[in-house]
Order: sequence, then structure tokens, then C-alpha cells
Amino acid sequence: MVANSTGETVGEVLKRARESKKLSIEDVHRQTKISPNVLRALERDDLGVFVSETYLKGFLKTYAAFLGLDPGQVWSLLSRQRGSTPDGKGTFWDIEEAVREEKLRSSRIVQRVIIPLLIAIIVILAVLYARERSNRSDRLSQAAAAIVLDSAEL
Repeated sequence: MVANSTGETVGEVLKRARESKKLSIEDVHRQTKISPNVLRALERDDLGVFVSETYLKGFLKTYAAFLGLDPGQVWSLLSRQRGSTPDGKGTFWDIEEAVREEKLRSSRIVQRVIIPLLIAIIVILAVLYARERSNRSDRLSQAAAAIVLDSAEL
């Protein structure tokens, strides 16, 4: 993982700040109402436990502010550090975003190719229908005129 200029990860920075204030995980939990499991996950840089980036950001900023750290700087450090998980797959929400993007890509194909193609087919069919109807009415008119001429000759 990428670390800050002193070589520490966000989790290590948080843990060091907590320990320098002589606070236990339970002390922080009681005062911030952040679950001990969440606090431990933050200190272990275990981002996979968070269901969304919104939760991670909220917990991280609350914890950092409680410890007297600049939440913006801590978030920036995490953003630089967070490229992917050790298995190279990315965090849950990174994977979810990729799936969402893939779904959007297929809907873009529908929007850019299939819908215009269907519109073109409908227009062509409408023109052919109008021509056929016009031809049919012309034939009927001619037939009616022929009948009138025939009856006039009689």
C-alpha cells in the first residue's frame, strides 16, 4: 500500500494518534459511537468491510476529527493509498462501479445504435405504406373512372 511521507498508511496514522492520546478502541467507541469493529477495520486499512465509499468517508472523517487530525488530509492520504486491495481486485464499491459502468455501456449501444435503427425501419415502413395506399387509391380512382366511362357509353 502507498503510505504517507513518513511511510505510514492511514490506518497506522490513526492508530498512532489514538495510542498517543492513550485511548483504547473502547474509549473511542464510547465517545464517537463508531463500532469497535469499524475502528479496527480503519486502523487495519481494511476497506472491504465498508458497503460504500460514503460510509467509509463518514467514519474516517469522524474518527480523524476526534483524534485531532485534519479529516481532509486523512481522506486525501487514503485516496492516494487506495488504488486497490492486495488481491488486485479493488474495493467492493470499485467493483460495483465497474459493473454499473458495464451495464451503462450496453444501454449506450441501445441508445446509439438500436433505437435509431428501429426509428429508420419505422419511417421506411410508413413511407412504403403511404405509397401503397396512394397506389391503391389511384387504381381505385382509375377503376371508378373506367366504370363511369363504360356506363356513359352505354
